[in-house]
Amino acid sequence: MIRLLVVEGGDAAFADALADVAASGHRIVDGWSGPPGTDPVVCTGRVQTAEDAAAALLAALDGAGLIVDARAEREIIDRLCDDLRRLGPVEHRPAETPRAGRLTHQQRALLDLLVDGASLGDAARSLGLSRRTADRRLAEARAALGVTTTSEAIVAAARRRA
Repeated sequence: MIRLLVVEGGDAAFADALADVAASGHRIVDGWSGPPGTDPVVCTGRVQTAEDAAAALLAALDGAGLIVDARAEREIIDRLCDDLRRLGPVEHRPAETPRAGRLTHQQRALLDLLVDGASLGDAARSLGLSRRTADRRLAEARAALGVTTTSEAIVAAARRRA
């Protein structure tokens, strides 16, 4: 059976997945298309955009197995996994969620407004902050949550509220 494997978590997690598949005897090629006229292969590559995800999906539709180094936004990764599940079982190895640090009350208040859909400027005004102070508070919240982007911080804050 051809493997469909989506790996999050960076280079080490991807290398582990490659080793697992190589040990099972599958032929692995770099990129989303195998050499023409050959037996089925397992294609590997990084998915950072919707276009990358489409190329990976086309490779799977052509009969290739996949090992996807998923580095795209959550929505793109989730959509790719859903599409691949239509072709067969998908092994999705999500990144280990870093243990979140403690947020201050002020950081939580700012993130709560962002989760509710406010822009950073609107959230700053609601809290009586300057935009620069809100930017700094948001950067501190990202660091406390162990994430690098504001989108990741908003997702983490939303999960904490749920």
